[in-house]
Amino acid sequence: MSIAVVGSSNIDFAARVAKLPKPGQTVPAKEYISGPGGKGCNQALAIARLGVSPVFISKIGDDALGRQLVTSLAAEGIDTSHLIIADAAQTGTALISIDEAGENMITVVGGANMTMTRGDLHEKQDYLRDCDYLLLQLECPVVAVDCAIKYAREGGAKIMLDPAPVPDHMVMRDLLALTDIVTPNSTECRAMTGIEPVDEASAKKAAKVLHEMGPKTVIIKMGRQGAYYSTPDMSGLVASFTVSAIDTVGAGDCFNAGLAVALHNGQALPDAVRFACATGALATTRNGAGDAAPTLDQVLALLEPGN
Repeated sequence: MSIAVVGSSNIDFAARVAKLPKPGQTVPAKEYISGPGGKGCNQALAIARLGVSPVFISKIGDDALGRQLVTSLAAEGIDTSHLIIADAAQTGTALISIDEAGENMITVVGGANMTMTRGDLHEKQDYLRDCDYLLLQLECPVVAVDCAIKYAREGGAKIMLDPAPVPDHMVMRDLLALTDIVTPNSTECRAMTGIEPVDEASAKKAAKVLHEMGPKTVIIKMGRQGAYYSTPDMSGLVASFTVSAIDTVGAGDCFNAGLAVALHNGQALPDAVRFACATGALATTRNGAGDAAPTLDQVLALLEPGN
């Protein structure tokens, strides 16, 4: 059995600024970097660095940026044969500004990601039926996401949804009804439930609302407050790790990758959430999105007693 990821692939162009710009404001950047990004790509890269070979299904353009992505993924040992080449669309891009506190502002040009179809997923159905965990995000058309869920559920896989960007209420309800594990961050949680999770008590209330929409497991990523997990049998708040954060782009994607790898390897949910917190925390200590994903040894070192 494997971990499958169906989602977006971008090339990120990230600029470091003193403060994020306000509407109509131009700010100078100290430097910029480019590299692999997109929620799906970030998760696949992080899974690979944690020692598991993912089945990564994504759609890219037949262009220089697409070839750059293929090279980056192959260098991490990821099988690129599952990438779908779009006939006319360009490879997706993301324009990112990051301030001195590590906070960010992102504009995404979906490009080829937004041309993924049911037919594309139909060709990959055997791989989806053979996975035990399927990771999804919403930077691809919902019809493709829904199709991926169908094939994976036929094979008995657990469906893990990162509900970003949050779609309209009816679409979200339909997707959550088919989801086993949902992992919103605080902002997404507020958009989905009307409740802002600022502590364990408010996270518990928000989780109750999310459970009523379908998922048996709810995990709310709360940044410096840690991560709250809830199932019908258990709940709790896992503390965050103290690190020197410089760039939060992709940290949530690395969290999800860590969670999937830990569950795939048989860890109990509280331990898996702690593993995920460590993975996400380490991602904030490096520049970039996919490139910031930590290795398994680095995560295990942070998990040592005393950290």
